[in-house]
Amino acid sequence: LKGRPNLSQTPLGSSGQWSLEKLLSLTQAEGIALWKTLPAVPMAEMNGHYMGLGPDAKNVEYQKGYAAFMFDEKSPRGYWLGKAFHPLTATTGEGYNRWRFTGGKVVRNLRMATRMGPSLIDSKPSYILDYSAFNPKSTLVDELRKLDDSIYLGAATTRAADGSRNPPDF
Repeated sequence: LKGRPNLSQTPLGSSGQWSLEKLLSLTQAEGIALWKTLPAVPMAEMNGHYMGLGPDAKNVEYQKGYAAFMFDEKSPRGYWLGKAFHPLTATTGEGYNRWRFTGGKVVRNLRMATRMGPSLIDSKPSYILDYSAFNPKSTLVDELRKLDDSIYLGAATTRAADGSRNPPDF
């Protein structure tokens, strides 16, 4: 990543190390490797609405599929705006995803319970988003870690057929 300077790019965070363009240039492998080095997001910090993006540089087919699935107002799912969170205690909270549809209608769905806990990916502390708490058929678990002020990286896994977790999606 040292070869990807932030010159003339959209700055993010307070450290000046990250830009929107630099984050979007990460591949899945780079994103997961970076995510594994980060600390958990403090529960109290996750309070409000957050924009969501899905980077995966160098994989055009993935980008096309992701865009069609996540960023199309005319699709049944809508255009993903991001997530919203609300802490309930020092270690638990709740949240949901936000989607925009044609005409500007915004819908909340994919509600989740949030908690501090060990990662299903690397056992280190994570901010866990558990979708099964409100949808028992779901096996989706997102995990957030903090990159910089107001910049959070997520890794998602689902249960595999053998009961283990599928490889994380950045």
